[in-house]
Amino acid sequence: MKKLMICGLACLAMALALPDSGCAHGGQWRGPGDVVPPNAGGGGRAPGARGPNTHGPSSPSGPRPNSPATPGPSSPTSGSSTVVFGPPPTTGGRGAQLTPDLNRWQFWWEFNKDPFINLKEAIHATGIVTGSDDFFMGHSKHPDSVDNMKPVDSEIVGRILPALKRTLDATDQHDIVSSCLVAMAKVGKNHDSFRILDVMRPYLAYRNQEIRETAAVAMGISQMPAAIEDLVELVRDTAKGHKLVNDSKVDDRTRSFACYGLGLVAQATSSVDNKRRCFEALNQVLQDTTKNLVNRNIPTAAINSIRLITPNRDGGDKARLLLGDCLATLWTYYEKKAGPTEQQVQAHVPPAISQLLGRGGDTTGKYKQSFADLLAGKLGKHNNSMYQSAAIALGTLCLPQEIDRGDKRYSDALWNYYQTGKDEQTRYFSLMALAKIGGDSNRNSLLKAFSRSSKALVKPWAAISLGVLAFNAAESGAGDNSIGYSIGAVLHRGLGEIKNSQTQSAIAVALGLCKYKDAADDLEARLIRNKQRDELAGYLCIGLALMDSKKSITTIQHVAATSIRRPELLSQAAIALGKMGDKKVTESLQRMLQDENRNVARLSAVSSALGFIGDRRTIRPLIATLYDETITPLSRAFAAVALGGVADKEPLRWNSKIAVDMNYRAAVETLTNSSTGVLNIL
Repeated sequence: MKKLMICGLACLAMALALPDSGCAHGGQWRGPGDVVPPNAGGGGRAPGARGPNTHGPSSPSGPRPNSPATPGPSSPTSGSSTVVFGPPPTTGGRGAQLTPDLNRWQFWWEFNKDPFINLKEAIHATGIVTGSDDFFMGHSKHPDSVDNMKPVDSEIVGRILPALKRTLDATDQHDIVSSCLVAMAKVGKNHDSFRILDVMRPYLAYRNQEIRETAAVAMGISQMPAAIEDLVELVRDTAKGHKLVNDSKVDDRTRSFACYGLGLVAQATSSVDNKRRCFEALNQVLQDTTKNLVNRNIPTAAINSIRLITPNRDGGDKARLLLGDCLATLWTYYEKKAGPTEQQVQAHVPPAISQLLGRGGDTTGKYKQSFADLLAGKLGKHNNSMYQSAAIALGTLCLPQEIDRGDKRYSDALWNYYQTGKDEQTRYFSLMALAKIGGDSNRNSLLKAFSRSSKALVKPWAAISLGVLAFNAAESGAGDNSIGYSIGAVLHRGLGEIKNSQTQSAIAVALGLCKYKDAADDLEARLIRNKQRDELAGYLCIGLALMDSKKSITTIQHVAATSIRRPELLSQAAIALGKMGDKKVTESLQRMLQDENRNVARLSAVSSALGFIGDRRTIRPLIATLYDETITPLSRAFAAVALGGVADKEPLRWNSKIAVDMNYRAAVETLTNSSTGVLNIL
């Protein structure tokens, strides 16, 4: 089966294979390759499905351009050719490449970037930008109308939704079906003549595994409470669930996707009773599947979905009771004595608890102290993923010592682990946790890590952490960017002294997060010099966009125009232009999508950018492309993906609420493996 994976908001210039086949669900690459640990257990290929090509140990895995996805193997896979960013690991005298180094900062950025880029808010905002009427009128003129790119309800429900339904009714091509289901779910509204859940339900019994699991999670993406009943039956594998899938059992992958669907509905609803119904089902499946752990996908999905329930602590007795039950369920499982394999599932608990409680929410210090004790080695030896998750959780739970002196011990625990800890990933997560906590003391620690470390991996992590700290400080300080300016000055000086392209890329993004516009000319000049180095050029584009350097638009436009055959850089440049409000970028992308071109990676990059930008002017031509049976099914599927992005009810990608502050190093296939997990679906 032809499969395609949709590249993410900004595909990296790395490990991007360019075959004509890939993997599915209207899927999207969310990181630089497969992060599933070995022996992930279960969730293998669907019967009869053709998976992606596999490779030997000398070929590192990389993101594959894909679409609606069939289940893939648990081992890393890639296309026939890859391009790897940064110095790859080598072995022995021959220097054979083994796997991409998962410790690199790019992985964290790709999973966590959405709130920082927040593209639709930027593109739908007003302002003087190239391609709009007010730009050509000049600052002294005031047009009577606003050049607004945001679609309105009548366009979404009246045009996009019927187009998706009409296409579904007329095809059984898997890529198109998957993409239309997810796009319809993003709309999340009923049409006068049909209800979207009624459209999705029959696909739960579809002959293709990819379509079944896509339908299950799409019901959750819709955020409609009416989906709860069906999703509960699927999750619990009941007789009614069997009837929904027209089989003697609900397969494990579909159950896992249904768990995420329940979590998504629970997260969106304000009804405590509905949240409770979702929790009870997830709690039961967690208890049942961990009594004798055979498959890690379902309990991992249950934990990450309980994480989404987020009952309001100020919502009354029922909400407080539900929060307590969520925490008790997760903590009981976390404290269970388990071996390394099951600890990779338990590792999802600390980030779940920290999201449920929020910053400052652990008022007794019970969870913070336990996570700090784990980092300090007081609780015995554990799987590295447990230490990683403890660091992530502390970064989400704790307050800076300037606000809560009692939390100083937890920042100290993170800093101590960075200095002396054995697991490299936990050390880097500790730096990021210090950034998330913030405060002057942690800023000074991160500046020390940046200035004193000579290690190739530490400097970029310290740089991006400093950028995050500055970004959060500006957000919480009502626009005061004094911290960003002081950090930006240090980073900019470092940029002039560092030759490593990976570190330069991280500093470029960090300068953007700092909104340090004094570096804009330098970044633009570097972009011109390095426009043939896709990874570095792409991150320079993103850095310029984050600092809103509109004077760089012309340069980035040129990069985009000359990157047609380099889809990862094309995507980065297009997203940067969209972020800065260049309203001409969608015209160019639209023409590229309509080309007779079977390069899946290019189609992926173009449709992703169109969807994330969300320009209402693309609706008519995208619908025409969706209907056009003379072009390739892949082009039509990507048109559906783009339409779903334009019509999306949420400002950020639906799966960003799962991805942000999640321990991607403890991943399983149905969570993310670069092709077939919920985080790989656009």
